[in-house]
Amino acid sequence: MNKDRFIEQVAPAAQANMREFGILASVTIAQAILESGWGNHAPGNNLFGIKGSGQQLVTQEFINGRWLQIVDGFCVYDSWYESIRDHSYFLTQNPRYANVLHELDYRLACQKLQQAGYATDPLYADKLIRIIEGSDLTRFDQIEGKGEYMMSCEDADKIIMFLSAAWTITEDAEARAEFHRLADELRKASGQL
Repeated sequence: MNKDRFIEQVAPAAQANMREFGILASVTIAQAILESGWGNHAPGNNLFGIKGSGQQLVTQEFINGRWLQIVDGFCVYDSWYESIRDHSYFLTQNPRYANVLHELDYRLACQKLQQAGYATDPLYADKLIRIIEGSDLTRFDQIEGKGEYMMSCEDADKIIMFLSAAWTITEDAEARAEFHRLADELRKASGQL
């Protein structure tokens, strides 16, 4: 499949899931590219090599410093859209990937995926970063049309901490309500609400 065509096909789903789950579209697209060979090796429409039931396939795993071929079970999907959706759901439902969610720096997101054990390949993050940079995938991380901005959870929490300090020293009920409202707006802007 043509590389540009593959990106065109998966980018809308990756962007929709970025809005809903907080996983950068560039990272999702890069993973789909790397794991499926630009869509050319996605049996059962499984773009990400997500393990489960449905089909048995030969795969390579990096174990004890060596590449080994093993047979394992992999999920089957009706479409690439379903595969992308399940990938996002998989990351959000596994606590080990919590640091990847709402990470706005694609390099850090890739490194955090590797650190959390997404793949056994010791060069996984580097490969994703090269794909993102080589295909200019960060252009899909911009949310267009709605004028939305996604703040990092870390930054939002820091600002909320300052608001909390102000909230505790004031006795003005109106000011407290406003601090609370602002904290909720920060949580929304960072995808926490």
